[in-house]
Amino acid sequence: MTVLITLTVAGADTGPFNLLTDLDAYTSAFAVGVPKASLLAGYASSAVPDYATIIRIQSTADCNNYVDVPVYVTTSTTSSTSSTTTTSTTIPNTCYEFESDPYTTTFTAQYIDCDGNIQTASDTCASPSCIYNICGLSIISSSESMTIIGTCSL
Repeated sequence: MTVLITLTVAGADTGPFNLLTDLDAYTSAFAVGVPKASLLAGYASSAVPDYATIIRIQSTADCNNYVDVPVYVTTSTTSSTSSTTTTSTTIPNTCYEFESDPYTTTFTAQYIDCDGNIQTASDTCASPSCIYNICGLSIISSSESMTIIGTCSL
């Protein structure tokens, strides 16, 4: 399947990047050495394996952090000019449960909720260590690392 993969922010000490998927538990890259500039501009790849639901964008530089990005399903529309019948099929995007790394002070995150709206979450930890969970399509930014721990339903 062809997927447009875009990073919105990348640190100065990141890149190039390897791209992996959840289909094989992130063991084999389907793209290697993808330049940071390509991902920031939007990198189209037809090498994404069918049925992949998460793409891991992993830096191979000194900073080898990664971000897991859900694969969004798009709307497919079929119509015909020789008939008055129009068929439109919408496959809903999958909502994921994201979990923060433990934090001891405050947590803030901006994310896209399951309806496609941008939301902000914040929390002040009142115990020695806290974890915050978010149900949404993707994380835009966060004060802590966020990990996809599964799908969620509303």
